Amino acid sequence: VNSLRTNGGKVIGYVSTAYAARGTNAVMTDIGRYFSWYAVDGIFLDEFTNDADTNHLNYYAALHQYIQAKGTNLLVVGNPGINAQETYLTRPCADVLVTFEVDSGYATHVVDAWVTNHLARRFCHLPYAVASATTMTNDVNLAVAHNVGWLYVTGDSGANPWDTLPTYWTNEVNYIQSLNQALPPTTLKLSRMTNGVASVQISGAPGTYELQTTSNLANWSPLATVSTATNKVSVTDSNATTLPRRFYRARQ
Repeated sequence: VNSLRTNGGKVIGYVSTAYAARGTNAVMTDIGRYFSWYAVDGIFLDEFTNDADTNHLNYYAALHQYIQAKGTNLLVVGNPGINAQETYLTRPCADVLVTFEVDSGYATHVVDAWVTNHLARRFCHLPYAVASATTMTNDVNLAVAHNVGWLYVTGDSGANPWDTLPTYWTNEVNYIQSLNQALPPTTLKLSRMTNGVASVQISGAPGTYELQTTSNLANWSPLATVSTATNKVSVTDSNATTLPRRFYRARQ
């Protein structure tokens, strides 16, 4: 664990929730043990519900709050394994949702329209039983098109398809790395409209962006989340007309 973290990796503790059937005390006990034993960087909540049941949302919101109170910059991953309600992110009940964990059908998988309301880093896909490196490459490209920021493709299958690395593991890592390195840099261009409203043009890779703003370069707040199929998108900031200074940054 220490070696992985020293080399830039993150360690996430796995906890089953049995689709909200496990008592919160039992789940919190497991979570506490991970932080006590391994000083983890977050928790992966498996068997996560995907419906709009208020009791389920309250259950996971309480767990999310409990985990976040354990430290700073912790990651809470919820795994329904299929498409889920947007409220699980906005409540929040999780920082990342695993919305695909299936051994087939990725080529025809359709994501919910609301996913473009959020950054790619809020979604994870886990296709397994993917036999060939060629199909793996196709799946990686599909994940990019689906606005997915976390991805693991494996040829493993069976009752536990996560206990061995795929034979094409090195190819997968290298291919994803090449895609990341090929992305154009994100740049911002600021202009003022005739009515004094600020217009910020974001240029970079296609996808979803969050534009943030601040007046002191210390406390940043989200201004808008926008999605573009091209390499440019603009956001207007009407509040800028009443402020002496305004700074912007974007993340994808």
